Amino acid sequence: MLKNKADYDASLEAFSRRLMPLVEYSLDGEGRMTVHNDTVAWYRYMDMRPQAEALFRFIEQTIDTELADEMRFLANHDKTRQAIQEIVDMPDLKIDLFIRFCLQNGGQLSIRKRASHFDFLVPGEILRMEQAVQGAYGNATLKGD
Repeated sequence: MLKNKADYDASLEAFSRRLMPLVEYSLDGEGRMTVHNDTVAWYRYMDMRPQAEALFRFIEQTIDTELADEMRFLANHDKTRQAIQEIVDMPDLKIDLFIRFCLQNGGQLSIRKRASHFDFLVPGEILRMEQAVQGAYGNATLKGD
C-alpha cells in the first residue's frame, strides 16, 4: 500500500467520496469529528468492492515481486554466510554484521568498520569474505539498485 499510495487513496475515496456529502459533521480544535445526523444505514451494507480489489492488487504485488525478492535475498544471505564460515570461523551474528556492512558499502568492508568490528581478521580473510558477498549478491544489490 505504501508503494502505491495513489491506488490506496483511490480505493478509500471510492467509498468516502459518495458518503461525505451526506454526513453532517463538525471538527473541534483538536481535529476530533462529531457526526450530527444518523448515518448507520449508510454503513450497514457498504459496497467495499473497490477496497477489496485494491487489497487484492496489493497482496498480488507483494507475493509476485516483494516476496520473491525477499526470498532471493535470504537465499543469497544463507549462501554468503556459509561461504564466509568456510573462510573463517565466526558466530552467525558477526557474519551477518559483516555482510550488512559490505552491502551498505558497495561490497567492501570500510576501513572504519574493519577497525571497530573486525580487527581480528587478516587482510586476506577480509578480501575473500568480501568476494563471497560480491559473488552472492551481484552488482545490482551492491550498487543499491
